[in-house]
Amino acid sequence: MLLRRYHPAPDTGEDEPPHPPPSGDDGPDDTERPARSASKAEWLAYADRQDPGDHKSMTKEQLIEQYGG
Repeated sequence: MLLRRYHPAPDTGEDEPPHPPPSGDDGPDDTERPARSASKAEWLAYADRQDPGDHKSMTKEQLIEQYGG
């Protein structure tokens, strides 16, 4: 397996610091959407992170439709 590592840019004599590695930020909450095949519990947790509230009465299909994009 090939792993990428962050290495600072060579010193160019400029005062600007090197750019940090990408954060992998997928959005404001930095969480990845569960797969459609994920459990309802995983979809409930994801929905709560996106929009805090009571989603327990929703079916898995409703959660996917509303929060699955």
